[in-house]
Amino acid sequence: MNSWYVASVQAPPWDKGLYQGWTPCMDWCRTTFGPAPTTNLIQGHGWRYCSEGVFEFEREADRTAFLLRWG
Repeated sequence: MNSWYVASVQAPPWDKGLYQGWTPCMDWCRTTFGPAPTTNLIQGHGWRYCSEGVFEFEREADRTAFLLRWG
């Protein structure tokens, strides 16, 4: 079985009054873990955004780093 590690976070605070949803979290994941081989905006190497603040990671250490930053 190939299970992923789940993290759920609230949307980051608004920047300058502009609601961005979880885009800052996805941008951070792309920068930190790498983008997908295609230009997919919701997943990259070893991570994916499911919906409404739910992210999944192949490695537990990556989930931990994500939660330390955004949790």
